[in-house]
Parts: sequence; C-alpha cells; structure tokens
Amino acid sequence: MTAEAIRVIGSDTTGNTVLEVEIYGSTHVLDWPRGKKLLDVLLDAGIDAPYVCRESACATCMCSVQSGRTRMLMNESLIDSEVAEGFTLACQTLPESDRVQIFFDA
Repeated sequence: MTAEAIRVIGSDTTGNTVLEVEIYGSTHVLDWPRGKKLLDVLLDAGIDAPYVCRESACATCMCSVQSGRTRMLMNESLIDSEVAEGFTLACQTLPESDRVQIFFDA
C-alpha cells in the first residue's frame, strides 16, 4: 500500500480543526470537530482509511503524530515506547490543538 499523509492546516471559525488529507494521490480538506475521532472523520468523508476493530484492540489504524497535540481516549494495543514516539490510534484520537500533522504508513 502507499503511504498516506494527513496534515491539519488550521482551525475554522467553529473551533474545528481543519484537516488536509492526502491519500492515494488525492487531497481532501475536512473539518475535524474537537469531539470526533479521527477515523470517524475520515470514514464519514468517504476516505478509505485503514481500520478493523474501532476499539483500540488491533492497531490497524495506527498512525504517527508528527506535530501538534492529540489525545487517545483508549489504548489497548500500543506499547509505551510507541506512544512516546508519537504513535496513536485513529479510532481513538481527538484533536487538542489547532494544528496537527499525522501520517499513516499503511
């Protein structure tokens, strides 16, 4: 599979984070509401993001936070060193800053 890049480029007037999603050669710009999980935002937009369980158990949706802050609601599959290196699970990740850069390497 190809590497998939997701880059958050700012926030809109509603307080949402604005996602610029580059995946499979296409770029999409999306609103990322502060209370909505990253995977749900991608799937709702029709973007074929990797996932299986949606419950933090499989790590299929693992991605890397390159900059900015996010929060993982639950983690049952990543080890401490992976989290320390910036990995997160898209199915459990919420934005916590106006600008976040995330990469999927699927």
